Amino acid sequence: MDFERGFSLVEFLLFLVLGVLLVWLATIEYRLLRLTRTLRLLLTGRSGADLEQVLREYLERMDRTDGAIRDFNERVTGMENKTPFNLSHVGVVRFNPFADKGGDQSFAVALMDDHGDGVVFTGLHSRTDVRVYAKPLVGGASTYPLTNEESEAIKRANEHPKQ
Repeated sequence: MDFERGFSLVEFLLFLVLGVLLVWLATIEYRLLRLTRTLRLLLTGRSGADLEQVLREYLERMDRTDGAIRDFNERVTGMENKTPFNLSHVGVVRFNPFADKGGDQSFAVALMDDHGDGVVFTGLHSRTDVRVYAKPLVGGASTYPLTNEESEAIKRANEHPKQ
């Protein structure tokens, strides 16, 4: 090989490949630098917080949320179990016990739960006084004799659909 003559074809190709490799290496280095900046921002956050700390706080918050949801579910289950025993059926009948005088000032009110347990109140209004009577209900019936108005109030209370 004669060095004074210039580069041979092989040397030129090697020089060209070396140049391409250097450009490629510079491109990779630039991309790595950008990726490093992105990862640093991701791992430290804009506020400088550590990603691990942020994730730890997030998991703690999720655990608290799960506990709160469990508590709410237990409360809802308890309320659903008590619901059939709530007084949720109401029937009202107004009437006049004295055909010759007064208006429909007297009343019968039935208050019952989903099982038909409860009470029926009857108020009899006259010119001189008001009398109120209460009769317990079990399964929609009473151990005491019921008037027609009380029976009608119970019937009206049962007409309300169960929730």
